[in-house]
Amino acid sequence: MFIIQIIAFLVLLLWIARKFKIQLTEAFPVGCALLVLTLYMLSFFRLLSFADWIGGMGLAATAIYVGRLKKEKRVVLLGFAKKELLAPGFLTAFVMVLLVTLLVREKAVSWWDDYNFWATDVKSLFYLDGFAQKYANVAAEFGDYPPGTQMIKWWFLHFSPKEFQEGLMFAGYYFMNLTFLFPLLKILKKRNVFKMAAAAAALWLFPAVAEVFWCDGCCADLTMAVVYGAFLTAVIDRQEHQRFFYYGRQALFLMVLVLCKNTGFIWAAFGLLFDYGYHYFVYRRRYTDKKERKADRHGLFAVTLLPVLTELSWLGFCLFNRRVAKLTGTAIQMATGGMHIPEYQEEMVKAFFEAFVKWPLHRWKTIGIDLSPFTLYLLLLLFVFLLYRFQALERKKACYLGGFLALSGIVFYAINLLSHLTIFAVETQYLEPFGMVSSIERYGAPFAIGGLYLIAFLVLNGRRPGAGAALCMVFILLTTDYASAYRALIGYRSRTEEILAEREEIVDEKAQGFLEQIHGGEKGSMGRVLYLRDLSDVSWVRNTYVSFEAAPVSVMYGNIDVAASGSQDVVNAIRDAHAGFLYVDKLNGNGETLFEPFLEEGKFEYGCLYQVKEEAGEMRFMKYERGSREL
Repeated sequence: MFIIQIIAFLVLLLWIARKFKIQLTEAFPVGCALLVLTLYMLSFFRLLSFADWIGGMGLAATAIYVGRLKKEKRVVLLGFAKKELLAPGFLTAFVMVLLVTLLVREKAVSWWDDYNFWATDVKSLFYLDGFAQKYANVAAEFGDYPPGTQMIKWWFLHFSPKEFQEGLMFAGYYFMNLTFLFPLLKILKKRNVFKMAAAAAALWLFPAVAEVFWCDGCCADLTMAVVYGAFLTAVIDRQEHQRFFYYGRQALFLMVLVLCKNTGFIWAAFGLLFDYGYHYFVYRRRYTDKKERKADRHGLFAVTLLPVLTELSWLGFCLFNRRVAKLTGTAIQMATGGMHIPEYQEEMVKAFFEAFVKWPLHRWKTIGIDLSPFTLYLLLLLFVFLLYRFQALERKKACYLGGFLALSGIVFYAINLLSHLTIFAVETQYLEPFGMVSSIERYGAPFAIGGLYLIAFLVLNGRRPGAGAALCMVFILLTTDYASAYRALIGYRSRTEEILAEREEIVDEKAQGFLEQIHGGEKGSMGRVLYLRDLSDVSWVRNTYVSFEAAPVSVMYGNIDVAASGSQDVVNAIRDAHAGFLYVDKLNGNGETLFEPFLEEGKFEYGCLYQVKEEAGEMRFMKYERGSREL
């Protein structure tokens, strides 16, 4: 079915391009946003695979429509499709997607945050065909993390529906990031292989100027950055666009942005402020007709309302299903004054400013120019001034863009510093400049890369796009992190065997027995399991790796001291975990007696899966047989 999915997506892009009179490369992010939101809606009903039927029905409807057209109109339509599919920008984008997918096919999960959530959660989506039920979501400590980026990872994983292939997950991640960068390729006018290859290389290297976590993992920060950047350009790119497309595209981008990550609403707010300000300072006096102004107000209202409704849909789902992230709880504690903040704020502030002023954004030295966060901040303002100086921007627009970048940068970096003094105060890795710049780089990607995206768009759409492309190329080649960009596509292979061996070593023999009992890594899920080990055997690293292997089964972990625990402690542990099943490894001492009161008959066995039943406040354990598996 993957062929049908791909062709259906291309048809969607062609329809968008023809309907709204844009190039196919410009249709990519719009089509991707529509795909994300469609899959998001299907996930609530665990009907992700229904996307195959939607794609098939879309192709059938297209075939019927084209077949019923008069010959002259059909020739025109097919001519448009041929022209767009053979355009140098689209060919470059298509080859990039194909090559990236092939090159990362052997990539394995290695980054800690991927094990914690980004890979574990999408593995659950793959096997469940949608969102887990109440108290059944994997990566429980990150339960309210939005699923926007996960949708496209699932779409690629679905190309191999019978086997979870980690390489396809990375391919989907890179595809989503690239789709929001592809509009920059519209500058290509002729099918010159050298120029097309150079443009593809520059596009791949561009994010590594200011953020490199995306090269090893699949976190949402870079995705937020390119979506935010695309939104900023969509606001200023109004010329010759229909009002419906102009505002509709903005709304779609913000809807995806708030679904990328919990902090997406911050960047959506920045985006809306940019939009409001741009309309007030730039557009307001261009339209004297009251109907035009009223239509614009309605458009802005839709751009504001739709992302809010999207955010509320996810928050409502999380509230109903009791999905909450560890950091969300920490933020609530902080807001209510119930959190103890360590007394080394002065060291944290010192590390922040040292990292902000001196350390390279991409964390380590490169063969070119290493930009610190502060240096890039100043460069963004300088670039706006130079665009005005060389008459690429009118004075009013230049003042507004420069002012917005200056103020939004100050506000964001102040928020970033405040978060380290509060929410992240207990994480001592940020007391060192390297750890701090890693945080600034990652969480500041929307500002840094989004700002650069906006500047690149203005330069490439100026009076001399060829010269602008050369300037962008020089900047990227001088400031990017080649090593990380190479590692993302090819260099990762040198560590793949080591990564897989490390994974096998961490998931010990006892954990392997547990995974066999719960049927980890298979279609369907029994829900949530509480996995107990002895108090002397604590390992949160192992637990995280086990959760990845166990998905889509949700696993909660506990450690117990037989000598100091009683039956009520067991009851409390199960209730706190909201677990429907219990699995216990061998405990030190006479641990069987701790669990036998919950059995109706027989002796308690370690390494055995028990189903938990509770009626009238009384808890009972029943041995769970393989044939009785609940889906």
